[in-house]
Amino acid sequence: MRIGYGEDVHKTCPGNKVILGGIEIPAPFSLEGVSDADVVLHAVTDAILGALALGDIGDFFPPNAEENKNRNSKDFLSFAVEQIKMHKMKIANLDVTILCERPKISPYKNTIRENIARICQISKDQVSIKATTTEKLGFIGKEEGLAAKAIVLLLNSI
Repeated sequence: MRIGYGEDVHKTCPGNKVILGGIEIPAPFSLEGVSDADVVLHAVTDAILGALALGDIGDFFPPNAEENKNRNSKDFLSFAVEQIKMHKMKIANLDVTILCERPKISPYKNTIRENIARICQISKDQVSIKATTTEKLGFIGKEEGLAAKAIVLLLNSI
């Protein structure tokens, strides 16, 4: 059994949508990043890589590599899922918290949950998506950025 934790933050920039958990969500801004800036999939990927003691996303997908510019974060998570299989493990459960004032996540939680479950090749009952604000405190409260935190429990598959 292994437990992994991941978190990610991206700052806001001019735009009208964010990508969270692989889902486009209308917002009064976008998120800045080398890839698609999906803080949710980045946090989940890092949680898995951490549980396997493999490092983090940047070790496998360097931000200065041309092929990672505007890259779909599903690629990162799919890679991490393959690593789980290679290590003869499986996901028991995955828990994610999204921190933002806007956009409101509630209408999208189930869609995000289903998408992450599909990418991870697990049941949606093994994925929890929660959202909270920071009560207008700090950079998240001022809408200068969004964050996500994820924890994963991996079990031996044999």
